[in-house]
Amino acid sequence: MESNRIMKKDKSYLEDAINYLNGFQFHGFRLGLERIHAVLDALGAPHMDYPSIHVAGTNGKGSVCATIASILRASGYRTGLYTSPHLLYLAERFQINGKMIPDDDLARIIFKIKDLVEAGYELSYFEYTTAISMVWFAENRVDIAVFETGLGGRLDATNVISPLVAVITTIGIDHQKYLGQSIGEIASEKAGIIKPGVEVVSGVPSGTEAARIISSRCKGLGAAEFKRGRDFHITMDDQGRANYSGIRLEIKGLDPALKGRHQADNLSLALATCELLNKKGFEIRRAHIIEGCRKLIWPGRGERIRYEGCDLFIDGAHNLDGARALRELLADMARSKDDSSTWILLWACSNEGKDKDFTHMLKEIVPFFNKVIITEPPGPRHPVTIEEWKEHLDDRATVRLEKNWKRALSYCLDTCRCSTDLLCVAGSLYLVGAVRGRLVPVLPRQSETA
Repeated sequence: MESNRIMKKDKSYLEDAINYLNGFQFHGFRLGLERIHAVLDALGAPHMDYPSIHVAGTNGKGSVCATIASILRASGYRTGLYTSPHLLYLAERFQINGKMIPDDDLARIIFKIKDLVEAGYELSYFEYTTAISMVWFAENRVDIAVFETGLGGRLDATNVISPLVAVITTIGIDHQKYLGQSIGEIASEKAGIIKPGVEVVSGVPSGTEAARIISSRCKGLGAAEFKRGRDFHITMDDQGRANYSGIRLEIKGLDPALKGRHQADNLSLALATCELLNKKGFEIRRAHIIEGCRKLIWPGRGERIRYEGCDLFIDGAHNLDGARALRELLADMARSKDDSSTWILLWACSNEGKDKDFTHMLKEIVPFFNKVIITEPPGPRHPVTIEEWKEHLDDRATVRLEKNWKRALSYCLDTCRCSTDLLCVAGSLYLVGAVRGRLVPVLPRQSETA
């Protein structure tokens, strides 16, 4: 058995483990809770060893999770954070107090779960990584863990937890093949994380079909609902500072690390969640909130980096709502744009369910750019191919198509000749992760991006 063999503290041991886990990528999405329940039961139910927060939504859930975890960490709590996908390294998905899981722990837990798979248990890739996080958090006795759903909510592998607070960020059209064709169907799947008597924080706009579905489920399960725009509010001033008026808390002049109107909305959800945690015995003070917001690091989401004189702006923006949020960020940035500067877009999309409106996404932001380069993203998801772009682009004369993302990136960097030029990389977290890993110094660790 792998878990009984002598542990090899070397690179090959980690590579063997990750190569084994990567084989589960070919299983695709497999919604349902039976498999993860069975494996966790066999592991001693590690997910029941600590309190947790559960966050679902079409967009913003990763940012909300990261913000909550940063504030809890600043409050002195040993905090686990599980998110997906990773930008470059698998270990990014598993963090305690901002530190990724050590290589030895990651390999050891992969092989520990492999023993169960060889004994007849079944898992998808995401179920496997979810189990890894829950085991590692239990082993390290976290005070609390924050879990981001992978896909949907009701049948997502993370939905085995019984959280202190459930958060639903936004509801939009995405992953229709798996979650349903309408907003109502998608909202019902996301609302599946709501549990009897568990308080819910919602960022879904009141008066919408999605909001009515969430409120109805909350009422039916006796779950108190706290809604942005009714129970808590957030505004931004001209300098990008945030003013929060909450359930009980009032705090002005916050300078969050994540910029933009949509990130202010995400911040409000995190702050409302922390208010509810305060009621449950977690001591989260105003100073902790200020520190947690200021020290938050969440790469690849509206992130600006200087690279050899080029201004690099990277953002996942992997669906239509994400593209609209990116459009707002670009509009803010364009107000101070130098007329002589060149703005370049490096763009790629995945389309696993064959239902993404990728041309509409591009149209949301393309007016900001002087040059547009479209490529194919690396990673396990089905890419929108160059051939598909050729079929769907209305005006190919204004766009450069390059199948290889590395060549596309080299072309973009060669084109950035002035210190005021901007290169924006967006449309796919897999592309963002690959570009960031290639350009930004990182800790030596096995790369997960081809």
